[in-house]
Amino acid sequence: MDKKKIPVLVGAAELTNREKTEKQKDPVEFMAEACRMAAKDAAISDLGGIDTICIVNCLSRILEKPGENLAKILGIESARTNYSTIGGVTPQWFVNENAEKIYTGKAEVVLICGAESFYTKEKIPHFGTAFEYYVSNYDKPGAMFVGDKRQPYTHNEARYGLTLPIFMYAMFENALRAHWGKTMEDHMLELSSFCSDFSKIASKNQHSWSKKFMSAKDIATPTDKNKMVVFPYTKAMCANMSINQAAAVIMTNLEKAEAYGISKDKMIFLRGSGAAEDNFLVSERPELWASPSVSEAVDLALNSVPVSLDEIQFLDFYSCFPCVPRIVREMLKMSSTDPRPLTVTGGLASFGGAGNNYTMHAICQMMDILRKKSESFGMIHSISWFLSKHSIGIYNANPGEIPWTPHDPQKKPVKYPAVNVVDKMEGKGTVESFIVKYNRDGQPHDAVLVGRDQAGNRFIANVESGNGSIEQMTKEEPIGKTGNVKHDSSTQLNRFYFK
Repeated sequence: MDKKKIPVLVGAAELTNREKTEKQKDPVEFMAEACRMAAKDAAISDLGGIDTICIVNCLSRILEKPGENLAKILGIESARTNYSTIGGVTPQWFVNENAEKIYTGKAEVVLICGAESFYTKEKIPHFGTAFEYYVSNYDKPGAMFVGDKRQPYTHNEARYGLTLPIFMYAMFENALRAHWGKTMEDHMLELSSFCSDFSKIASKNQHSWSKKFMSAKDIATPTDKNKMVVFPYTKAMCANMSINQAAAVIMTNLEKAEAYGISKDKMIFLRGSGAAEDNFLVSERPELWASPSVSEAVDLALNSVPVSLDEIQFLDFYSCFPCVPRIVREMLKMSSTDPRPLTVTGGLASFGGAGNNYTMHAICQMMDILRKKSESFGMIHSISWFLSKHSIGIYNANPGEIPWTPHDPQKKPVKYPAVNVVDKMEGKGTVESFIVKYNRDGQPHDAVLVGRDQAGNRFIANVESGNGSIEQMTKEEPIGKTGNVKHDSSTQLNRFYFK
């Protein structure tokens, strides 16, 4: 066992700042505070030994050279700096990538951090503003972005407004209901009860943004403060981005950790890791309720650990919207009655949806749990964009007889079949899934659906309005129904007419 090759997490810290000031809290200063706390947690007094700094993409402020600025604040003189592209997998991906660098000797002490500061009286640019800026700068000369640079939606999807996560995930949620064969009433009861279980966990978490427990009825009932956003989601079911949260972890190798004098009871080891992706573009996926690649990612992670998924005691499944952990549970063939909670934090709706950095918080809290329960294993699951890709980490307080090793680079990822998509649709079509958008008055005002033509091709269409069809879609299941589709050459959009 070469201790120089064994990656270990030695320090962790989280910050939740609920003070609503006039101006935005500087995200880099905020993450610097978390980094100092992580160093203190590991009893590392001098940050000068850090050779690699990895920063998770910040959405609440467009950051220029955040790595260099953070290094300057922390007094780190010669570290490689990385700033990620947008993606919720980033914290776990950074851990997995740097584990390999530590294993191969390309890094020795790594600082991974991120922060968001949306909670302020000052108007903060919309998420889309940051997205457009970052994407347009990914490949500019001198840009230091690392990670996936692909655009997550097609031009055709964008024409129907399917560019924001809330719309895609509501589409998945409705497809999941149809897959399970539930009525709308039964589905809402199951959905809101699931969210309430997460709320209960968050209410007991000292780091949670919202510690108010919400019952299933509270979550399902639309009110002035809990409006319908996109059917079937109320505001209380969606990730809460209006937060100030920061988190950081420090990684090194076992030999270096011992040289630092870090206590053994502070060390948490990455025991398994995995990553996989579905068809990256939603409209090309065979099923809108499924994400089969998560099984591939988990299987990869389990290859190097002496336990099965059933024997992993603590889980945190990404939960930007409630369909995600339930789809992951389905894909992993876990029972809906499995007694293990699917979150250690309380989830993004109640704990806080810290932009791309949520999973950093989950890792920090998993470390805290496993420090106290040294024989237990914990698994972190994260996603990017629209259930497009998964990153997995399995953790334990012991390095194991066979410590973590990188995956075989020759192993080819699974290729999933792609559905043919037609932009211009004319003729009969069958509804696969849909979304209904609500205005600020809580009234349904627009609908988009995805369907198949008689040849099995997929299409996207708006729904005729003005005759009650849109409101009816929230009361009577439209999935599986047929109708006529016409293409409007003036708008270049398809329109669906129920029979």
